[in-house]
Amino acid sequence: MSRRRTPPTLPVRLPILAAAVALLTLTACSSGGSSGSGESSAAPTSAAPVTVAGSVVSTAGSSNEAQIVVPEVVAAQWAALGSGNGVEWVAVAGDGTTSTTPVAVADADATSAFTAQLNALQAASPGRDALAGLDAVASPAGSPVWVFSPLLDTQGALDMNLLAFDQSPPDVVSAATASGALPDLTGREVNFVVTPVAGQQNALSDVQVGYQHAIWEGIATAAGASTVTFYDGTGTGAGTGTIPAVATPDPTDKISSEGSGPTRTCTLPTPALFLPNQAALIDKAATLTALSECVGTVDPSTKISVEGRTAAVPGGDPQGAIDLSTQRATEVAVLLQEVGVPGENITSVVGLGDSSPLVQPASDPENRSVVVTFTSTG
Repeated sequence: MSRRRTPPTLPVRLPILAAAVALLTLTACSSGGSSGSGESSAAPTSAAPVTVAGSVVSTAGSSNEAQIVVPEVVAAQWAALGSGNGVEWVAVAGDGTTSTTPVAVADADATSAFTAQLNALQAASPGRDALAGLDAVASPAGSPVWVFSPLLDTQGALDMNLLAFDQSPPDVVSAATASGALPDLTGREVNFVVTPVAGQQNALSDVQVGYQHAIWEGIATAAGASTVTFYDGTGTGAGTGTIPAVATPDPTDKISSEGSGPTRTCTLPTPALFLPNQAALIDKAATLTALSECVGTVDPSTKISVEGRTAAVPGGDPQGAIDLSTQRATEVAVLLQEVGVPGENITSVVGLGDSSPLVQPASDPENRSVVVTFTSTG
């Protein structure tokens, strides 16, 4: 399996009149399940039967992502399919259901018309599930697949709100495999065109983009893909669908602090502070600043405990979770001393893994944390 990453390319731009004519001259030919979800889309049509030679998966658009622009390199790949050949379009609605339609894409006018159809699909239900689209692929074995999506799923096995940019990508792939969620991509070239974010969706950091790519490349590879390629989308205008933004941890966020009587706690969200599945800090300077503000002044008699936790994951490694949470708790204990806390005041440093969740369910990302408790005995 090989992996390529291609920089942004110029969009395919065609006269509006040509796109309109193409939309009017294609005839309908539809197959597969209908979403029945009220998504906004219209089936493309073809004046002649289309021989399916690949698959295009697209997730319904939203106000938190840019509209789709087909990169020139992808348009060239479609043209190379040959006259009379096209793709099956697997459209994924906001509720995760799919519909499949054969579409002509072998010339510029057809590509322009299809792009309009991709952008007409807007979410009426508040969800995104690109993995469901891959699972619905039914083009001839070994034929290529193109996926148009922000790749920020909000449901299914790759729900990014639950993964929180922290769960180990190999563990995510293992869990998807064990649950039967892997699609069959044997021998296929899989191309991800990552739609830019817009609206209330925060842009991903370089670390988060790396995590996102690791997740999807891992899934595609485990599913049998021969190559995996990522293209950066170039769209600008936002869609109109109703998919909420995915939370993106930020190392510069303030650390939550609570107090009751002689006890006070600082809760550090580990996805915002540490590299995924590691005890290495993303931005040490920002973490030290936030931790110093939370710690404040420590009385000489104050006893301090540091407890690391992880969130429960299907098929997870309990000992691995304990080890990771211990390493992160230890790193925080070191940081406390760097902001002026006397080492002798730190009486306990422990990793609890997912055995003692702060909130329920145990899989809630809020459990991915290090809690520092200050207890005054004076």
